Amino acid sequence: MEPSIRRHAPVAGRRLLLGACAALVAPVALGRLGSPACSAEQGAARPLPTVPPGTPVDLPDAVRWNRLILLASPRIASGDVDTLPVAVRTQLPKFSLVLMATVRAVASAEGPRHELAELGAGYALPLDGRLTVVDTEHPPPRLELDFIGRQMLSQNGRTLVGIQTVGGAGTMQIFDADTILFRDGRHGDYSMRHFVWVEPVSGECSACVWLLTKRPDGSLAAVDEQPRWLSPGTREDRAIHVDASEYVLGIPTMRAFALLDMPPGQPFPWSPALRVVAARPTFAPETVRSLAVELNLGLETLRAAGRAAK
Repeated sequence: MEPSIRRHAPVAGRRLLLGACAALVAPVALGRLGSPACSAEQGAARPLPTVPPGTPVDLPDAVRWNRLILLASPRIASGDVDTLPVAVRTQLPKFSLVLMATVRAVASAEGPRHELAELGAGYALPLDGRLTVVDTEHPPPRLELDFIGRQMLSQNGRTLVGIQTVGGAGTMQIFDADTILFRDGRHGDYSMRHFVWVEPVSGECSACVWLLTKRPDGSLAAVDEQPRWLSPGTREDRAIHVDASEYVLGIPTMRAFALLDMPPGQPFPWSPALRVVAARPTFAPETVRSLAVELNLGLETLRAAGRAAK
């Protein structure tokens, strides 16, 4: 029997502003996850890098930051919406969270193979006609953000340091983003784990996401909601729930905002083995391989459904 899971036990770390507006996606063919390279990174948690300001979003021919994995655009959707200051409701939709990667082709005996060279997150706004990552502390003056907008962007940028990489390999990286979600009528604390990989032959970058919570003994556990496979370049309409009971002196706090859902994708079932390995605190090279094996088995249900539909 699996141990019981407390769905709203706090997960240590910073809460991403506006219910993970800084959280951390038409399906395409599902490739198989490859095996980690021998130069796999050791399983020590460290901050996820930030994408440099000035980086254009979604330029697949660029030398760096040439894969868009997730573009999340926040939207106030439900709850105590009318209690929010007009300035917050106006400014919030301007700031899109982006998760981007650099994919490089390397020579091999079998021909060019692709590897995941770097992974990062940032905030992007329309700039000179193109969605561009900006400096959250010193945004370009031509964006014409007002005081409230600059403060919100700055706070969002500071929360990015709370996103932690917990393992990786030559074609894969795993990171966690502490997140507030609206579940069972309340705002609850979770960690949203992201498994990002590049398909070695095609160079396409995809991701799987799932939710974790913390047990009383401090260990992590996967919640019952199924993990999801996100197609490359996922665009998310990030719907936000507002809870006025989390205001302080009439001012919304970060806990006043919660995601209504995970990023959009195709759900696939948990297996007992996947539940266990998916909830590890960090991943050494051998456990990255174990996680890839179990995810492949889970994703086979989606592949089988795709084959049956043809």
